[in-house]
Amino acid sequence: IVVTMPPNVGHNQYGVNLANYRLLTQNADKGQAGKYRSPADWATETKAHVTFGSAETKQSSTLRHVSNALQSAAADQVVADVNSVEAALKSKISHTESLRDQLRAAVAEVDTEVAAQVALRAGLEERLRKVQSKLDLNQGRLSVRDNRPARERTMDDVEKHLLRQQQLMQTFIEKVKRAIGHIDKELGQLEAVKAKLMADLADKVAAVEVDSAVLAVTPEGPGSTEEAAAAALRKKHDCLAKTPHTWVRSTEDNLREAQQWLTDAARLRKAIRHAIYNARNAEHETSRTLNTSMMAKLGVTHKLKEDLEKQLARVRDEAAKAAHQRASLAAALDAKRGPLAQAKERFALRKARPCRESVQDDVEAALSREIAHLNAVTSQLSNKVSAVDRELEALDIAAATLEDNLRDKEQALALDERCVLLDGRINIATPPPSSVASYPMSSVSTARSATLRRIAEMEAELGTARREREALEQSISVLRNSLGGSFSPSGPLSPSALSPMAARRVM
Repeated sequence: IVVTMPPNVGHNQYGVNLANYRLLTQNADKGQAGKYRSPADWATETKAHVTFGSAETKQSSTLRHVSNALQSAAADQVVADVNSVEAALKSKISHTESLRDQLRAAVAEVDTEVAAQVALRAGLEERLRKVQSKLDLNQGRLSVRDNRPARERTMDDVEKHLLRQQQLMQTFIEKVKRAIGHIDKELGQLEAVKAKLMADLADKVAAVEVDSAVLAVTPEGPGSTEEAAAAALRKKHDCLAKTPHTWVRSTEDNLREAQQWLTDAARLRKAIRHAIYNARNAEHETSRTLNTSMMAKLGVTHKLKEDLEKQLARVRDEAAKAAHQRASLAAALDAKRGPLAQAKERFALRKARPCRESVQDDVEAALSREIAHLNAVTSQLSNKVSAVDRELEALDIAAATLEDNLRDKEQALALDERCVLLDGRINIATPPPSSVASYPMSSVSTARSATLRRIAEMEAELGTARREREALEQSISVLRNSLGGSFSPSGPLSPSALSPMAARRVM
């Protein structure tokens, strides 16, 4: 290899400036100006130059022989390496094509299984829509009852029967939903497996193309190999080289994982078909019991509403009487304040007498007695006014409590009636329509409806008799209170009939 140095003044093609070299060596070897050199130095200099020239000649000859041997060995090695690379490329391309074909077959199987899963899911959704329509009434009633006030949110028979009916009728729907969830999860796994296979397949196709292009490269080929290699290096700068074992194992792991998911998906489809097509439930007795419970709940709520209205009317009447009594006491108290102020002023004026005339006589004793009597009466009237105020406050609390309860009862009664009418009946008295989600009508169910209506009428008559008895007891209690002149514990304003705070204030 001949290296051409840049042209410089005085230098040869090997970069040596002979003029400077001669000047340096002559200046080093020649003697001083005006003096002679010794013969020995003169002879030694010539021998040294001959020895130096012989050594350089021998070294150059040795270097030529070594260079020739190296060129011959390099040529043989290049031929062997080219043959080895071609054989390795052909084997690698064959192996990669085999893996590529396996990946394509696996992707086709995954697509087939995905199509089967999608078809099964569509069938389940259609069946779910048909069965879900039967639960609209039940869910509508539950949503209506969820709007009840907090006071009325009890786990009564209606709520229990609604939940029981929902549990029984949702057996099939829950199974369908679980099956759809499993299918969605399985589809997600299959899509993930397919994505892995497609990514591996794309890499295998690209690898075959690249290896084929590498195999097609010849010494006389285009000179764009370096640019292509640089571009590939920039594109794959973050890739880590794999060993042949790990390269094959990664693809085999993907194929094995895909086969496992395909087997699980087929087993899942079989299990879903077996579970879904064997699950059926239609419970009509629960709907009948639910209708009876709703009608009974309406009767109980209506009765409690009437009781609250009567008690609220009595509390308001008593509050009006107590307010009138307070006004009378306040007027009496105001009437006593004038004489009390007069007596206090007289007593203060008598204290202004001279010290010699300051005597506790009959006038001062009479004024003292008058002031004491007026203070006692005023204190008693003030205490009575305070007691009446406390009682008015307790009555207001009791009225507010009754009003809140009555308002909740009215709202609950309206919601219960709405809940009953959700099944499409015209009014409360009419029987429910024939429906799987409501009440099955037949000759037997018609007889049952008549019996239920008769039972409801008897319950209404019993409730009317009970209310009449309570009205009589209330009248007797009012008479007893009026005769006693005070509130009786068994009267309408007993502590048990008020809130805890009002009861403490009354007691």
